[in-house]
Parts: sequence; structure tokens; C-alpha cells
Amino acid sequence: MTSPPFLRRLIPVCLLFAVAVACAVNPVTGRREIVFMSESQEIAMGKKSAPEIAASMGLYEDAALQRYVEDIGLRMAKISERPHLPWEFQVVDDPLVNAFAVPGGFIYVTRGILAHFNNEAQLASVLGHEIGHVTARHSVAQYTKQIGAQAVLIPAVVLVPELASVGQLLGAGVQVLLLKYGRDDETQSDRLGLQYMTRVGYAAKEMPEVFRTLDRIGAKSGAGGVPEWLSSHPKPANREALMKSLIAQLPDGAAEGKVGRKEFMDQIDGVVYGNDPRHGYFGDDGVFHHPDMAFRISFPRGWQYVNQRSVVGAVTQDQDAMLQLTLAQQDTPEDAARAFLSAEGLQSTAPRGESIGGLPAVTLDFAAAGQGGNVRGVAAFVRHDGRVFQILGVAPENRFATHDGTLRAALQSFGRERSAAVLNVKPWRIDVVTPRSGYSVAGFAQAYPGPASAEDLALMNGIDPGGRYAAGVPAKRVVGSPLP
Repeated sequence: MTSPPFLRRLIPVCLLFAVAVACAVNPVTGRREIVFMSESQEIAMGKKSAPEIAASMGLYEDAALQRYVEDIGLRMAKISERPHLPWEFQVVDDPLVNAFAVPGGFIYVTRGILAHFNNEAQLASVLGHEIGHVTARHSVAQYTKQIGAQAVLIPAVVLVPELASVGQLLGAGVQVLLLKYGRDDETQSDRLGLQYMTRVGYAAKEMPEVFRTLDRIGAKSGAGGVPEWLSSHPKPANREALMKSLIAQLPDGAAEGKVGRKEFMDQIDGVVYGNDPRHGYFGDDGVFHHPDMAFRISFPRGWQYVNQRSVVGAVTQDQDAMLQLTLAQQDTPEDAARAFLSAEGLQSTAPRGESIGGLPAVTLDFAAAGQGGNVRGVAAFVRHDGRVFQILGVAPENRFATHDGTLRAALQSFGRERSAAVLNVKPWRIDVVTPRSGYSVAGFAQAYPGPASAEDLALMNGIDPGGRYAAGVPAKRVVGSPLP
């Protein structure tokens, strides 16, 4: 049999790169493609990433919910084109509306996106979409593009050393740009998600409802608040229209499969909603409180704050100074300071033992060469409740004097949290109720009061602004008290 022209052109290319790359058949399309990663490498990458994701984002502590999501995901993964992968499905403890896939079959959904589903079929549609990214090897394709881009860039840097700094910047830019899937990949994953969910019996009509809800979240929040899951995707309205056209082509009954509203509501009942203050929160005065670790620290007012599981920080509006708090790996402030000073190119004053907030600490001043010029900083290593906290304040050398006093004051503000109200704060939670009548959007919020607005409740429940809740159909409200 004669090879097609495109295949005859592809074979020499595969041979040319045989040492570094391989030609593989895409499991979904059946086409040959050049990839820089074998399947075993893909799985190894996923296995390496999984514990890092768990550490940085945190897994939601609800074993029953985790099993529920995994069961739905596995049923679809097992009928996909790559059933043999070591599939894992996890709920991460993050309030953002997001879902993502890691190469090798590791799928994650946030509790934030779960709060905006209203049945099992909607959850299945998003899990199916993420499964599609893995089965079609979209992550591997993006990795191959990155390697290809770097392969073009690196020789130029080697031949022209003056371009080294530019090369580093371009390399970072290429990586950021290519981390996002292209729209063709997203559309293909939508199609695959629809295929997988209907194969295991879920109602296809619920997939467009997900896009409609997420579109409303983005519209409510403005351009900067588009849900993470939509940040690189085609417009939700376009996806909704495409899904409806595909659903119209399905066999009779496929659009009306299992919905699973009660099953889903039973699982989502009691899940944390919004930011969990137990993991730390900023007060209106810039004070960061961490109830679980029982500490507090004052960040400068008017700075931009960041609160993540592994790091808490703040930067000035002009981005010319930064404060950062992390946990050190060492057991004592002295050992943590020595580890910090072991970094190459760092100059420092002699570490000073002192007390901060009544706690044993070591402080020092340091200087280092940065990509944009020299920087100066102050550091504190404080031991509290069996942990060592590393607090850094940094600014460019020519701006350090401006921020010096502010940075030192922040370091010295670290101390024990003694407020009983803060130490006992509770997160907001989803509470599933069954309305007695067909409430309006405002009527439901009045009948079931809580900290969430009527508009947010309508979004969570998939109710249009002028729509009504159905009597006797389970719905979600939010319960909890304002932060102290």
C-alpha cells in the first residue's frame, strides 16, 4: 500500500529526530505526531506533579466527596481511548472556579467549581472535558511546542552571549504562552467530554448549562474575574451553541440521560464555600490572621495581598517592594538563617538573635544581584508552635531606603494570635434546602438568609435573574457568620 503524501513527508522527519523524540499515534485522532515525551514519561510527570499540587493547593478533606468524584471520573476514563492510565480524580481545597488536568491521567476540580454545579451530569461534563485533554495528549503537545521553541532559542543565546538575559525572558514568555491550550484543543475536549458522559449514561443537555453558568460568573465579575476554567477557552456562548448542535445529532434519548440532582446535592451539602478563614485571611486593616497556626502579622495597608497555601505576601502598588511569609524547612531560626544565607551570591550582615512578639527569632539584612539590578532586603526567622516562619522584605537597592522602615515594622509585627473570635472562626458552608414554594431570586434569599447575596445564590443554583426556584427541588444556600 502506498503511503499518503503527508505520511511520506513525516517519516523522514521522525527519523531525523529519532534520538530525541518519537513519532506516536494520537489515541484520539489516530494521526501520527512528533512528541518529546513517551507515555511512561507522561505518567511519571503526572506522578511527580500530584504531591506538589496537593502540597500547594491542598486536597479537600472529605473522603466521601473525594470517592464520589473519583467514581464518576473513573467510569468515563475506563471507556475512553486510554483506559490503562493510572487515572486519579481529586477535589482541591480552592474557592476558585477551576478544573485542570495533569499529564498521565491526574484530574483536579476545585470545591469552588463544585459549588456552581447542580447535578451529577454537570460534574461529569467537566470531568469528561479534562479527561479529553489527557486522552488527546494536549499537555504533551504543549510540552513538545515548548521544547521546540527553546531548541530554536538556545543556539542563538550560545552564539551571542549578550542575548543571554533576553533569552531567559523569552524562555519564560514562551512557557507562559504555551501553558494554555489552544482553542482547537478546547473544542476537541468539549466534544470528547460530551462523548464520554453520554457513553456512561449522563444527560447531554446538562453540558451547555455549565457553560451558561460560567459565562454568567465571568460577566458578573468583569474581565478580570473570568473563571479560571474559561481563561483560555473559547467564549462560553459559542461553546454552548456548539454543544447544542452536537446534542441535536445524538441518538434519541441521549440528551435525556441521568441527571443525578439529589445524589449531587447530598454530596455538596456542608462543603466549604468561598475562602476558608481557617487557612488564613486578611482583615480590612491589613492584618493577616491564621487561626489554625495561631499567628498574626501586619502587612502594610494599601499593598496588594496574596494568600496561598504555601505563601502569604504583599507588594506595593508600584511593585517596587515585596513582603513574603513562608514556612522554613529547618527546626530552629538559626538553622533556617544559615540555610537562607547558603544561597550563592548573597551578602549579609551577621545574623542577630532576638525576640519578635515574645518568640525566639533571628534577623539579618542582606543584598543580592537580581535580573533587573541589585536588591536589598531584611529577613526574620521566627519559631512559633513547633514551626519556623521565614519573613522576607525586599526592594530594589535604589528604593530600599523608601520602604526600609515599613518592611522592618512588618517583620516585627509577627506574633501569637490571641483573639478568641479569630481562633474560633468558622468557614461559610453550603446548606442544601428544599424550598416550600416557587421563590423569586430575592424571595429565596429572604427565606433562607445568610452571608451570600441573592445574586450569588442564583448563580450557584443556575437560576436566571428573573427566574424562580422550583418548589420541592433541592437548592443551595450559604450559612455562616461574618469574619471578626
